[in-house]
Amino acid sequence: MKTNKITIVLLLTLTGLAACTKKLNVIDENNPTSESYFKTAVELQNGVNSVYSILRSGQMTAREWYTLHDMRSGEFSPGGPQLEAPRAELYNQAAPAPTNSVMTSIWNGCYQMINRANQVLLKAPGVNDNTALRDRVIGEAEFLRAWAYFELVSQWGDVPVYTEPVTSPTDFKGKSPAAEIYTLIIADLTDAAQKLPASYGASDNGRATSGAANALLGRVQLQKGDYTAAKAALLNVYGKYSLVDNYQWNFDGDVRNDDGSACATGHEFNAESIFEVVFVDKGDGGFNWGYNGEGSTSPLATARNQDWGKTWGNVVPSNRLLDEYEPNDPRYKFTVWEEGDTILTGSNISAPKVLAGADINTTTSTKNGVTIRRFFRKYNIYEWVNSGFHIGGLNQRLLRYADVLLMLAECEAEIGTPAQAAAYINEVRRRPSVNMPPVTLASKNAALAAVIHERWVELAAEEIINIDVLRWRKKGYFPAIVTDPRAGQVDFFPIPTSETATNPLVR
Repeated sequence: MKTNKITIVLLLTLTGLAACTKKLNVIDENNPTSESYFKTAVELQNGVNSVYSILRSGQMTAREWYTLHDMRSGEFSPGGPQLEAPRAELYNQAAPAPTNSVMTSIWNGCYQMINRANQVLLKAPGVNDNTALRDRVIGEAEFLRAWAYFELVSQWGDVPVYTEPVTSPTDFKGKSPAAEIYTLIIADLTDAAQKLPASYGASDNGRATSGAANALLGRVQLQKGDYTAAKAALLNVYGKYSLVDNYQWNFDGDVRNDDGSACATGHEFNAESIFEVVFVDKGDGGFNWGYNGEGSTSPLATARNQDWGKTWGNVVPSNRLLDEYEPNDPRYKFTVWEEGDTILTGSNISAPKVLAGADINTTTSTKNGVTIRRFFRKYNIYEWVNSGFHIGGLNQRLLRYADVLLMLAECEAEIGTPAQAAAYINEVRRRPSVNMPPVTLASKNAALAAVIHERWVELAAEEIINIDVLRWRKKGYFPAIVTDPRAGQVDFFPIPTSETATNPLVR
């Protein structure tokens, strides 16, 4: 159960000052400072837990992070006028205004993660009571800092780089070239892969592993265009995970009924999962809407199933995504619900229900000429709960093994071995619950087209395609290989106004 997962510990901003008398300074143990804390490996672990806490917060993966990626990827379309203005702006505008609140949340959240990770990395060399735990925590901090910097460099390009904690309101940095940022990310992940364990006990599920570091390193090198290095990193993961038989097990989890009673346990942290962010359905409908609460006592839920569900209906699958699925590909029904489908088949208190158009509060979408109402099934809870308002607790999978296989396929396509690209693609296609016909590839362009197609249908609505589109557009694969799903969209965001207004070095 999720009560046994990683405990997210909130470290309050360490700004308290030690009390002072004429004779001596006295440390207030109830109000530690950055100088008095981080003396033991356990205190370092508390520090890295606070980085996970930001990752899991409402301004990041619990809400704004998936919004940012989904609005720009081409897989989503607005569900109607109910899509809130900052989210609609990301979808409708080729370049959002620098005041966009969703974009600003991600910028701020990434730098909060980086600053907290930097604090851990600064203090770690002075900790010697448990060197094994200390070194593991260093690896976790490096992984999380690398993840945050990759979000920044992939979405903004050149950004300020901080490798030490900010201690003064005037500790500003100017923008560093993207190449230097990639160098830092690669160094962090390379070291993290050496320091992190391959797995944890159940009480520490949700922490970064060596597999997560290598998988993210492969993704970073792929985005950078170093296919040989990407392949080497990904091969360190190959064979150490496996595809689960049931595709849908990658997107379910612990679910509670509206009355708080247990409903489903799901398949989180399964053999395919490499790294996932922990969320909890407490059954109380709580969500940190103010984005100002962290720690295990705060709401630990994600708003995703509510935002993208059938009641709020903020988005629908785009026609571009719907038409990408081959006839009879089971992943379509695993990914999308539509009129006529049956929900509540996993409920322990409600009878199954056939969806009518009136049940789905969205605009229509069109697949192969059929126009009806649809919404995303991935990361949704209507298999178990049919509620107008139910904040969920399904873990967000950030890295899974199918993605690794398809990244390997892309590497093979790029270096000119299409047959090996086909082999990796076919591993994904022959999962028992998918069982699609194998592909045969004889040229680079055919292999690239197959990779692009397979990533769309396998990884749809997983906040991956946005980064893929940026990579493929830069390579000139739109329209040479396939059409650009978001033609005219800028590759990089503007730096938020909140940063340019305070940091004179980025104006």
